[in-house]
Amino acid sequence: MKKNFLSLFLVGAFAIGYAQVKTPQPSPSATVKQTIGLSEVSVEYSRPSANERKVFGNLVPMNQVWRTGANGSTDITFGNEASFNGIKVLAGKYALYTIPSANEWEIVLYKDTEQWGAPKELKAEEIVAKTKVKAQKNPLFVETFSIGFNDLKTDRANLILSWENTMVKVPIVMDSKKEVLESINATLGKKEAKASDYNQAAGYYFQEKMDLRKALEYSSKANEIQPDVFYMLKLKAEIQAANGMKKEALETAKKSMELAKKASNDDYVKMNADNIAKWNKK
Repeated sequence: MKKNFLSLFLVGAFAIGYAQVKTPQPSPSATVKQTIGLSEVSVEYSRPSANERKVFGNLVPMNQVWRTGANGSTDITFGNEASFNGIKVLAGKYALYTIPSANEWEIVLYKDTEQWGAPKELKAEEIVAKTKVKAQKNPLFVETFSIGFNDLKTDRANLILSWENTMVKVPIVMDSKKEVLESINATLGKKEAKASDYNQAAGYYFQEKMDLRKALEYSSKANEIQPDVFYMLKLKAEIQAANGMKKEALETAKKSMELAKKASNDDYVKMNADNIAKWNKK
């Protein structure tokens, strides 16, 4: 009996000693990741809510360093070298601090990521980048502070900070052109290069408006290796049109549209029909 009582006591004491109260965080943590170009940018932050309080000028003082969220520092990590609103930033992890004001925000990337909250004073030797962006009015009220990415292109995006009725955008460019061209040259230099490889290369040259003749060369090669593929023909038609080859573009688009109909792909039927209508107007 004594042994049983002692066992129960020890189990209870162990449970009490290691018990931990768990409650939801008022400013829960979040991580947002975005591939830009060939690299990834990620942001780790905590998300406070307005909760019927005035945010800027009250909860977040104006013209003072803000941790850009809640709890510990908000951290942004660049997988490769980047341009942060025109400022060169090496790959790595940085704290993201902001100094909000009515018309513009100052955005700071900081080496020290171990701060809890915002430092009272930013040390010059810790500052990696400091830049200003326009404060914009958000037509929709944002209850919970939000960081995300928008306006995505092949090598750039805007980092978006939104709360209450305020939004700021910070342009980020990840220059992947050199890597892409090296990949294209290396892949297409092999005998086993596929139609999809040539088509991807054509699409990149076309989207980037780099060399439309080269784009047409690659697209033609893709369709030579694998003919009668509606999505590859659609791209070829658009490249032909960009090269001033209207007659050829119309013929290719019509062929692409017929193949798309046979494949029951309504999206490509419509895109081709739209292109044909547009080119016929010119």
